[in-house]
Amino acid sequence: MICMMQRVKIRKKGQFTIPSQFRKKTNIKEGSEVLIETRDNELIIHPLVSDPIKEGFGLFGKEALDSRELKMFAETSRAISKDNDK
Repeated sequence: MICMMQRVKIRKKGQFTIPSQFRKKTNIKEGSEVLIETRDNELIIHPLVSDPIKEGFGLFGKEALDSRELKMFAETSRAISKDNDK
């Protein structure tokens, strides 16, 4: 797993821009939704997928996912299902 880091500046109202290489890697586009959580003193942003089945198609092709990525995918899918049930 490759770890990417980049420093960003927080603007008024707590806003910041997600750098383009992160958006491309995670397929975050205008109108996309993310799930934000904190673990200890870390802020974690999970991109939400509009259609987990469609987005997950081919995930197990060339690259295998590690257990953390599988857990994140499952949590994201549950969060979407929960929101859709409201």
